[in-house]
Amino acid sequence: MRRVHSLVVAFSVAIAVPSASVAQSHPEFIALGRVSAALYKPDNGPAPHVGFVIGHRTANYLNHIACRELSSRGYLALCFNTRFQNNETQVRWEETPLDVKAAVEFVRRQPGITKVILFGHSGGGPLMSFYQAVAENGPAYCQKPERLVKCGDDLRGLPRADAIVFADAHAGNPVQTLRSLNPSVTIDGGKRHVDPALDPFDEKNGFNPNGKSRYSQAFQDRYFAAQATRMNELIDRALSIQERIRKGDYPYSDDEILLIPSGGNPGAGAGGDAKLATLDPTIADLQSTARPEKLLKNDGSIVTQIVKSVAVAEPGMARTNRDFDTGTKIFTLKSFLSANATRATNANGGIDYCSSNNSTTCAVQSISVPIMIAAMGGYQFIRDDEIIFDKSASKDKDYFVLEGAVHGFTPCTACETTRGQYSNSVKNLFDYIRDWTNRRF
Repeated sequence: MRRVHSLVVAFSVAIAVPSASVAQSHPEFIALGRVSAALYKPDNGPAPHVGFVIGHRTANYLNHIACRELSSRGYLALCFNTRFQNNETQVRWEETPLDVKAAVEFVRRQPGITKVILFGHSGGGPLMSFYQAVAENGPAYCQKPERLVKCGDDLRGLPRADAIVFADAHAGNPVQTLRSLNPSVTIDGGKRHVDPALDPFDEKNGFNPNGKSRYSQAFQDRYFAAQATRMNELIDRALSIQERIRKGDYPYSDDEILLIPSGGNPGAGAGGDAKLATLDPTIADLQSTARPEKLLKNDGSIVTQIVKSVAVAEPGMARTNRDFDTGTKIFTLKSFLSANATRATNANGGIDYCSSNNSTTCAVQSISVPIMIAAMGGYQFIRDDEIIFDKSASKDKDYFVLEGAVHGFTPCTACETTRGQYSNSVKNLFDYIRDWTNRRF
């Protein structure tokens, strides 16, 4: 009953929030089995023939900004929540395509719709790319020997989408978890132990409690390697316990809790994690394009240049990383291995992307439909999205950086040097998506 109540409240808020756009003023609540959704259509103009499907692994997307902005530009938009909404510990990643399938089939059935485009924002990126990779290649894609968890044959026959838009999508939740780990921290006997040689919040290592930190290359190399070691240890521990469960040699017969102290909060946003790039935005390997790329500027023009993130440092993580509420990841063995674990030798350049099915970077290598990738210039995924672009197998692909936008597409006011410097970020992003879509469909 609490879950049903929360869905009703969430939807009530979604339809009550005013919008300056001309999007549908009365989105329709849709129940699709275990999936809840909100259907947005344009209030005016011709009936849409392109429908967008917008969702996330666990977040409530019924009032996502893309629903309003896309419908205001003449498209149908279905924003949905999976069966794992607000329940990270219960995520079974290999079941999520069934929820995307319900959304895609519903949009396909709407009168006049001839094309369906998946919209992957943040953790919606690995969700939509996983779905499409399986839709194009069948369950064989997610049953490969290198996967830590395999999917089932219930993923046969997924209807393909016609394109994917990635809007500040990340490389996958396992990569996010890996880079959020603080390898200097262990807890033993109820006491916290910190290895000073790996502590990112030690000023001797380059931490600045009042602004941007500056870590030496030697510390970065040591830290990224230690993060990978910690992740591999967690994976081995989880697999070992699962083996004991299978043999009946464990107190539980199904699953077990898995806590990661100082592991950060799940998801893309900073807040308790220990990502070096969030503390030191000058780490070019993570915060800058490797070559000149398109930069969509605030005035609507496009220039080609090396693009560096204008994100500000977040030294407050020194406190939130130590707390339980903001700094501890809470999984079960199944949710960890399924949606948050990846093999790696280094958290920067040594990630085995295809050891997990939750990997945008792996999935795009098996996707043929057109893709568009937009990285936000005031956030953390500029280089990750460039790598996703490079690895994509699509012959029709596009990548650009949106100047001065935060992860939610709005202007990064904290990044400004002049007032209103990035004020057009939302309009510019969705106008670009509109033009990209109309040229193809």
